[in-house]
Amino acid sequence: MYMTQFSIQPVIKYESYDLNWSGDEVNNIFTFGLNYFFNDWTRLQINYLYKAEEPTEITNDEILMQLQVKF
Repeated sequence: MYMTQFSIQPVIKYESYDLNWSGDEVNNIFTFGLNYFFNDWTRLQINYLYKAEEPTEITNDEILMQLQVKF
């Protein structure tokens, strides 16, 4: 993550895991997102998760949004 001068953080994340420890079913997840900070107490997160399963890909990508407020 990197904070820009516009209170926006671009986010990139990569995950990989084997479903059954055999090496023949691997899930790779790429996350692309943005965090926007309204102020020191409020943040809006928007993420797109691209899921690439092996050997057969399933259409199950996700768009996630979360609002975080501190009291």
